Amino acid sequence: MSAHAVDAYLDELLAPVEEAATQEARLHSAPSAVPAPAPAPAPVTEPAPEVPMPAATAQPAPTPKAVPKAREHEDAATPPAPTGSRWLRAILGPDRYAFELLRVQEVVRMAPIIAMRGASAAMLGVMNLRGRIVPVLDLALWLGTGRVEPDEQARIIVVERNDELIGVLVSGVDDVVTLAREHIEPPLRGTEGGSMLGVARVGRLPTVLLDTAQLFE
Repeated sequence: MSAHAVDAYLDELLAPVEEAATQEARLHSAPSAVPAPAPAPAPVTEPAPEVPMPAATAQPAPTPKAVPKAREHEDAATPPAPTGSRWLRAILGPDRYAFELLRVQEVVRMAPIIAMRGASAAMLGVMNLRGRIVPVLDLALWLGTGRVEPDEQARIIVVERNDELIGVLVSGVDDVVTLAREHIEPPLRGTEGGSMLGVARVGRLPTVLLDTAQLFE
């Protein structure tokens, strides 16, 4: 075999090897990695325009309700509630008599009574009330209904009459009651008023109201 034929044969055998080496060299010379694309800049968002808040309006203070004039006139025309007077009720046998409490000075037990010559039948005499001479009269004798028995239940009611004190002997003292004008009836027709102011119904028994200013006149 000639030398020319041997060289051609060797070139044919070495051709694939050279081609492979050339491709490997190209790969090594190429950049190892493709650079990542740069991130896109974030969009700039403009701040929302500030909306002015409405100013708070002050609430007006509630006005006090005025009292209607009609109600004021009504209250002014309404009279005050009547106040009753207080009375001391005394026992005289089966009957009841009363003295206005404002006229009553005090109530005492039986005390020594000195008789007075020439006095009326109802006048029992006088007694000493803490150094003051007080005449004592029997209410039953003065009314003509009998005589008061001076026992343990009997009492002397000291009342005021025309700036003087008078002792009224009764069978006993019952209680104190409050009477309004509508509870008092006028004296019966055909009877002399005199010291009788009226009659009041207290419980089951009527009570005769006596006027101390006209008592024993």
